[in-house]
Amino acid sequence: MASSYIHPSLTPLGPYSLDPRFALTSSTTTTTHISSDRGASGSAEASSSSVSSSSDYVANPFTKINNRSYFRDPENPYPLPCDLPEIHRQSLRTMTLMRVFGAPSCAPQLEGKSPKRVLELACGSGLWSSACHDYLARRGQKDTTFIGLDIISLAPNLRKKGVNWQFVRHDLRKPSLPFPSEHFDFVFIKDASLCQSATAQQIDLLSEPLRVLKHGGVLEVWDSDYVFRALLPNPTPPPKLAEKDQDQAYTTATYTISSATPFAAAQNKYLLDYNSWVEKAFEKHKLSAMPCATIGLSFTAEADAFQRVGSRRIAIPLGAEVRWEQTKKQRKLTADQLSLRQMALLTIIQMIEGMEPILKEASGKSQDEWDRWWAAMTVDLLQKNGLANGECLEVGAWWGQKG
Repeated sequence: MASSYIHPSLTPLGPYSLDPRFALTSSTTTTTHISSDRGASGSAEASSSSVSSSSDYVANPFTKINNRSYFRDPENPYPLPCDLPEIHRQSLRTMTLMRVFGAPSCAPQLEGKSPKRVLELACGSGLWSSACHDYLARRGQKDTTFIGLDIISLAPNLRKKGVNWQFVRHDLRKPSLPFPSEHFDFVFIKDASLCQSATAQQIDLLSEPLRVLKHGGVLEVWDSDYVFRALLPNPTPPPKLAEKDQDQAYTTATYTISSATPFAAAQNKYLLDYNSWVEKAFEKHKLSAMPCATIGLSFTAEADAFQRVGSRRIAIPLGAEVRWEQTKKQRKLTADQLSLRQMALLTIIQMIEGMEPILKEASGKSQDEWDRWWAAMTVDLLQKNGLANGECLEVGAWWGQKG
């Protein structure tokens, strides 16, 4: 298999501890409010035999598959690895989305008023919090407090980078967040749709984030779909698209999605294989393969809780120029635009690599058959321009200001 790509700009992020004990000993970690919820007090007093017990998924959360670390709790649906290559992939995806959206936040409410206390749910490496800190600092605000929450601690000590940062260990599948009501000015959630079942998201995706958000505060969610479609020729911008958003789309050579945006099924045979397998695997694990639709419906369902809501959906063509772009009389893509598309594609290839256990099972392939399919796919996508028909990564941002 191809080795996981690590973008050079990510190397300063520093070491990440994958030892679950790091979450309990890090100087930036707190388990306040959640010891009874997670069973932390019991595990602290447990004997060495119970810590190593096969049913103790808190103290011993990982299993190794093909030299990658995955959650071994059968009740945890999360299908991706929890290791350094995956953290780098997620960081690369975060950087891609911030480039596409133009900033760490799309909510216009934050342009004139900087938040004092920010919560990042499913924070992973904490890269978004670090980038948001830098963004606010450039605007003159350097005293924002950031709290990152995740099921395990993978973030470095951002305090060393000058961020007023604290990590809280918590399982998002639990019914409540370990914070008082109306505590944060800004709650941000990115790529968290795989942390909960599709049913749980449909029923109660936003209620807890809204509870801990102050009145007048902003809730923002970013995510991406896991099934790929092909963007058809000549998509037109939405009629009410803000000028700055249109300029950003032009600068990044991306396309703003509306209800009128023309799509077709993916044409690439390898993405068609992947689509069928991921839908089958996600259905078995009760996950949503197209969370962007679910998130939009959740904001609609909570309309009474918001003063104002908004959203942006973006299609990022993958790899290189699309065939129908080449036939149009338009400027050639710049090196930066091509690099952005290539980065989006790399995050997808790495994601498919990370999902190998569930995709191989869904496909019914043996290891040798999977390896041959994988090798052929990477050659087709990276070397043969197999995505010239417009296959794209669909991403979205949704936000609302609490009433």
